Amino acid sequence: MHCRYGLERKEPLHQIVNRLDIMLPGNRPFVAPSAVIQARQRLGSEAVRRVFTQTAQLWHNATPHPHWCGLTLLAIDGVFWRTPDTPENDKAFPRQTHGGNPALYPQVKMVCQMELTSHLLTAAAFGTMKNSENELAEQLIEQTGDNTLTLMDKGYYSLGLLNAWSQAGEHRHWMIPLRKGAQYEEVRKLGKGDHLVKLKTSPQARKKWPGLGDEMTARLLSVDAQR
Repeated sequence: MHCRYGLERKEPLHQIVNRLDIMLPGNRPFVAPSAVIQARQRLGSEAVRRVFTQTAQLWHNATPHPHWCGLTLLAIDGVFWRTPDTPENDKAFPRQTHGGNPALYPQVKMVCQMELTSHLLTAAAFGTMKNSENELAEQLIEQTGDNTLTLMDKGYYSLGLLNAWSQAGEHRHWMIPLRKGAQYEEVRKLGKGDHLVKLKTSPQARKKWPGLGDEMTARLLSVDAQR
């Protein structure tokens, strides 16, 4: 039903239920609108999350994705969604302010992970405007598979996050622009524009991420942007 609701989201929910011939206990063929709403409230958001997680994994596994050097290519990014302007949403999702003025609608923040060749979403995390995208990206670590390369923009530059991402499984790589002014020590040259480097971590990062050491080893790639 959740899949049908996604395809026909402009239709009232009770009409979709009746069209699918879903019956309530007692074999009653017609479902009153109030009964559908009550049933959805009893299920809560966990049912929707499980449907998304299971269907995303099934579609991802069933699609023959091209690989790069044996790695599945992924990317993560954030987006904001406007919600209906209701008292319940206003309480659950604080509005973003612009110049001291609140936004017209309550907003939900989402960080999603996508397979690059098919554009299939493979994972997602939701929060409020008070959550940073890095906080939501942390929730994607356990949902990311092995033998992957995840592209991130500079907003996700957190050595603790990146270290946890790569240490959570086998061959879980990431690629991100180097932060301006980042301090690093070159360990050795691997090729033209290709170096192995050490990055120093901060006490604040080590406190938040207990598995993070004083230094972190990474591969630094550079290209000539004028070419």
